[in-house]
Amino acid sequence: MGLYPDLLPGYHSVVGNSEFHREWAVPQTTGLDFSGMVEAAKSGKLKALYVVGSNPVGRLNIDPFAFSKSFVVVQDMFLTETAVMADIVLPAANAYEKAGTMTNTCGDVQLVKKAGEISGTKTDFEMIIRIADATGFDVRKLVPFGGGTRADMGQSRGAQSGEADRHAVWLDMQGLEPKLSPLDPMAILDEIQRLVPGYDISRTNLLAGNSEHTSLSKSGAGAAHNPESISPANDGLFTSGTLGRYSRTLQSVVESHEVKAAEVAAD
Repeated sequence: MGLYPDLLPGYHSVVGNSEFHREWAVPQTTGLDFSGMVEAAKSGKLKALYVVGSNPVGRLNIDPFAFSKSFVVVQDMFLTETAVMADIVLPAANAYEKAGTMTNTCGDVQLVKKAGEISGTKTDFEMIIRIADATGFDVRKLVPFGGGTRADMGQSRGAQSGEADRHAVWLDMQGLEPKLSPLDPMAILDEIQRLVPGYDISRTNLLAGNSEHTSLSKSGAGAAHNPESISPANDGLFTSGTLGRYSRTLQSVVESHEVKAAEVAAD
């Protein structure tokens, strides 16, 4: 989603974005970038660090003792280098245990389809919602009831969850408003398409298994104060290798089939 300390979803500037401020009441000032968080942690100013689906200690070679004075929560699938030094680890569902959309740092959107629920883990979003609820936030405010619906919204939700729209026609005939759950992944996509310019994408194409590219035509002029912290890798759902590196079988296949330069025959 392009979430950085000084950038909103879609790489929009935090400063002067009235629509986002009205909807989410986000601060008008920018936050610390990751290098700033590290320095604040070392000095004891960073009281807590909440890491979701990222491994900064392993990926950026950060000294884990830098966060020894901070309360660290890591939400991830695996016991990564960052998770090892955390005070609390929340086990997250993988890509095949949840439904919704995923946007990489290059703006490519892909649809995640839930294949099964085996381990009993929760999705990243559900864990965040439950934590927000426990701290006193009214989660009912997350879904704007009565704000209108998109033409294909019911179709998309029905294809994803089946029972979500089973009684939608009857409810409409009775003049009753079908209320969405804040955990409904298509309700999240509705909010994204309503607020973030550039997400005028085809849901039909997403449902067909294809990726859609978002445009940044209406992005603000703000740029990250530390551009080096943004490193797009063109990764999609099946190209990052994040999951495969934890599979002993896959790693053994890679190791046994490594070909040295001297062994490659010339054409």
